[in-house]
Amino acid sequence: MNVKRLLETLATEEEAFIGTEFLAPILPGRRVRVRIAGLVCTLRVAGEVKPGWAILRALSLETAQVVGRPSLQQIREYLALFPAVRLLLLTPTDDDWLALPAQSNDTRVQVSGPVHVHLVVGAQPFQQIIARFDGVAFWFQEADRRHSPASAAYLREALAAGTPPAALHKSRLTAEERAAYQLVYEAHEAARRNQVEERLAGALAHAGANLAGYIERGDAYTVSYTVDGQLYHSTVRKDDLTVLSAGICLSGQDRRFDLQSLVSVIRESLQRQGPHYVVGRGR
Repeated sequence: MNVKRLLETLATEEEAFIGTEFLAPILPGRRVRVRIAGLVCTLRVAGEVKPGWAILRALSLETAQVVGRPSLQQIREYLALFPAVRLLLLTPTDDDWLALPAQSNDTRVQVSGPVHVHLVVGAQPFQQIIARFDGVAFWFQEADRRHSPASAAYLREALAAGTPPAALHKSRLTAEERAAYQLVYEAHEAARRNQVEERLAGALAHAGANLAGYIERGDAYTVSYTVDGQLYHSTVRKDDLTVLSAGICLSGQDRRFDLQSLVSVIRESLQRQGPHYVVGRGR
């Protein structure tokens, strides 16, 4: 290999590149990538730009500027340069979507776990799409029209109803669709539990108590919490945290209190009489 000639060729192509226009996808806060003489270069996009597909002009080897928007045909021609991958959309993030392979036996692109798909438009969770992989990132091309949307609609309805993955009963769901549902369901459950914990912890903190844990039982929570170092267990309604069972002796007046006011009663009793006088403390 003649290194000098190779460097001369690269320098010539770099010089010729300045001023030319090219198509590229733009993502928030990221540079665009372009191949020059077989080498991948990254350029900063000058000015304020919106994410999406763009026609850019190279101002230098470091900077480019948006000069227009490509047609759908131009975008299709660009994407056709890369291998197609069928993916199942999971959930949107701030700038893209998470997705899983729709065909686990597809060996053209090796995918392990959820991937980010960029510039997705007009899509919904569990929808099957066609994306293109450029060696670094996945780019949305279109919805997979060969795949029936019925399965995706069923999974969205099941998720809205809180159906556990094991209770899915649609016969034609693929293993990949069930795996996608499992991931989204678990993420939703984790987020829901975080919200419940924040709600319970907030109610307790206002009264000076600390949440130790909780168990969900039908329409109620059995809440474990500490007041001045002492552990208590009370059962409250989910909707308004009204006390169903205080876990201490309140002479049948349990339902007059909510979780926050119950803690206030316990604290007043502790301050007035000492912890050993709070009768019937839960275990």
